[in-house]
Amino acid sequence: MSDLLDVIGIRAALQNHHPHYVYVLCRPLGEPFYVGKGVNFRALQHEADARTTKTLTHKLNVIRSLHRLGQTVAYRIDSSFADETDALARERALIAEIGRHDLRRGPLTNQTDGGEGTSNPSEESRQRRRDSLWGDADDPERQIVNRWFQKLTPVKSVPIKPVATFARAAGLWKNDDTIGMKPRQAGAIVATALANGVALEPGCLLPRRLKIEGIEYIIENGVGRDMVSNGMIEVQDTTVTRETLRLTGAGHAFVVKVFGATTLIDAGVLVPD
Repeated sequence: MSDLLDVIGIRAALQNHHPHYVYVLCRPLGEPFYVGKGVNFRALQHEADARTTKTLTHKLNVIRSLHRLGQTVAYRIDSSFADETDALARERALIAEIGRHDLRRGPLTNQTDGGEGTSNPSEESRQRRRDSLWGDADDPERQIVNRWFQKLTPVKSVPIKPVATFARAAGLWKNDDTIGMKPRQAGAIVATALANGVALEPGCLLPRRLKIEGIEYIIENGVGRDMVSNGMIEVQDTTVTRETLRLTGAGHAFVVKVFGATTLIDAGVLVPD
């Protein structure tokens, strides 16, 4: 594997390679955190995405953390190939060799085994994806969000209702009786954070409504009021059924306790230190 390169170095290096290449994003001291396959200047797109988008993924959060510390991503070119198939095979092999963080096998923020390549799904396939609420989306980033939503907040255990059929949606206020913080409530918080792309931290603002695959949902009245009552959230914008929820320090600590910091980091909704 090649030496570490900065942005200028990798731009120069990429001009002297076969069209399809496998690259590694590294921390300043060389620890790898992402493996990708690219053409042209694809390797540089991740830093651009971290700066110009609000998308939350483990990979982009690592890059943003480095930027906040005044550090930059280091790059390695692992290999290059004339044929894309060979590059995809090498990408898969290198991810397996270094290991994915979400599988607890290594430091990589990759959330697939790699080697997906390009695809052009049929209209029938696209429709099946649209019909599946928590299923595959066409956008790879959306696919990852949907998988984490399924893993962390199964719809049957989280009181989130479709807006179109939830006629009883009403405002949020403190109950007369206070119920303690519950995992179901933590699940509702993670659900809106995932869907709305909000990084979980004390004081963050979370919409009560969330949209997945074009369908709008709302946190159910009861669990919302319970969270207000037990101090997990505070209501900021009080527009009825469109409230903005402020996550308290205690609420944040409980969510992290329920799901674990490592899992939330992998899901992209908790920024690593």
